[in-house]
Amino acid sequence: MIIVFYAFAREVGAFKRRAVNLTAPVHKDLRGFRAVVGGKEFSVIGHGIGQRRAMETARRAFDVMPGAELVIGTGVVGALASGLKPGDLILADRIVSSRAGGQIAEQVAAFGDAHLGAIRRSLSAAGIKYSTGAILTTDRVLTVAEKRAASERDSALAVDMESAAIAVEAAARGLPFIVLRAVLDEVDDEVAGAAAMADELGNVKPLAATAYLVRNPGAVLKIPRMIRNLSLASTAIADALEAIAHEGKAPARNSSKRNSRY
Repeated sequence: MIIVFYAFAREVGAFKRRAVNLTAPVHKDLRGFRAVVGGKEFSVIGHGIGQRRAMETARRAFDVMPGAELVIGTGVVGALASGLKPGDLILADRIVSSRAGGQIAEQVAAFGDAHLGAIRRSLSAAGIKYSTGAILTTDRVLTVAEKRAASERDSALAVDMESAAIAVEAAARGLPFIVLRAVLDEVDDEVAGAAAMADELGNVKPLAATAYLVRNPGAVLKIPRMIRNLSLASTAIADALEAIAHEGKAPARNSSKRNSRY
């Protein structure tokens, strides 16, 4: 079984639409779905936003699925490097986590070529482009200035809020773990409003969103672009996961077996 972790449902929406034999998660306290892609069984588990939720969910998932052949942390990231665009894929070769208000970063995981080799081959065989480098995990959404500073300080390509926690839990159990994420916002994009308008599961809070938009009317103009960027990221994630499932071979499409119950 391959375990895939994500923060909120739209990140893996495109992948779910391509999967077959959809069923419920293996445990009542886990949310997400199980599916078959490329003849491989996937358990796709949502953990919500932030390291605490990611850690708790990873522990629970590993307790009930201890023998995973591969664990993948996926979802969207904010670009820290100039030139990265929405939908671009990042395959992490190391994870660093910021502490002390973001001024200190420590490495929590490093992945060598032996660990990433099969993933690289699958992506390359499928013609999928990606960048390799560090992903920084923080405890909050960064401002543009903070993203620029983090890029210079930590030499990271992108930033998320969960990967470090899952990396620690996977390492504690000796499970093979990779991080493969797609860019949502460029380095100079400001997405602070996302934290104000969504809950820890990534669901929009109507009252909070309305209040934020009243206070920041200019944010309304950014919503269509954010939706487009999320669609690009979700599609890129689906392409990458499908390439891993099929080991780089072109998948055979068969929509008749799909099941949308979950």
